[in-house]
Amino acid sequence: MKIRYILSLLITILLILTSCDSGSVTDTDENEFSFDHEINPGQSATEFLTDDDFERLVIQVQYMQGYEPTQEGLQNLESFLSDRLNKSTVTIMEPEEIPASGESSYTANDIRDLEREHRTQFSSENEIAAYFIIVDGEYSESDVLGIAHFNTSMALFGPKFNEVSSGIGSPSKEDVETIVLRHEFGHILGLVNNGVDMQTNHQDTDNGRHCDNDQCLMFYAFRNADLFANIFGGNIPELDENCVADLQAVGGK
Repeated sequence: MKIRYILSLLITILLILTSCDSGSVTDTDENEFSFDHEINPGQSATEFLTDDDFERLVIQVQYMQGYEPTQEGLQNLESFLSDRLNKSTVTIMEPEEIPASGESSYTANDIRDLEREHRTQFSSENEIAAYFIIVDGEYSESDVLGIAHFNTSMALFGPKFNEVSSGIGSPSKEDVETIVLRHEFGHILGLVNNGVDMQTNHQDTDNGRHCDNDQCLMFYAFRNADLFANIFGGNIPELDENCVADLQAVGGK
């Protein structure tokens, strides 16, 4: 009897240790959904590009007073994503106004804190969520129109859009929004060399995670307010063949 008891005790301990070492979820929570929205841009590229884990995409847009995005800009973003992502639906929620912060400039950490305070739409089973926030100040580090600050999150800097789209001969606000919204989402999709491997080397290493083709949507100047007007030729830039090949290599269209 004593030997049987000892054997039974040893088996019980072994089962407990095996369960702890595996790191797997327990039966009670194995079906719970979990997705990290606070990792680096580009790290969720395949989740956006393919329908392996998520068949649908929903995008939440929030803006500070005076900086509501145009419907044309959002519609153009939706068409761009529908063309490149394997999703049954791409839905952009009605833009929502949030209180103005009244700051002249914002750091990336400021933007992240604002998202944590205001964002309400997150990924759920079979639906991945992305997020845009449009703030009432400029970016603290450089003269940029937008940034991608998390794996599903982007920020636009409202005053810079007004600056670029004002004056005779300037591009329209709709065109500026279209380009910058698509450009920043390109970084979320892993471009350039930012989570998706390049099929051909086309990174402009002098300007970070950008394409070396000055006609490509992912060219660095399309996010810089001081260069935008000089490079914009009146046509909305598309992804070049190298960028498209990168997306298609991991399941995009």
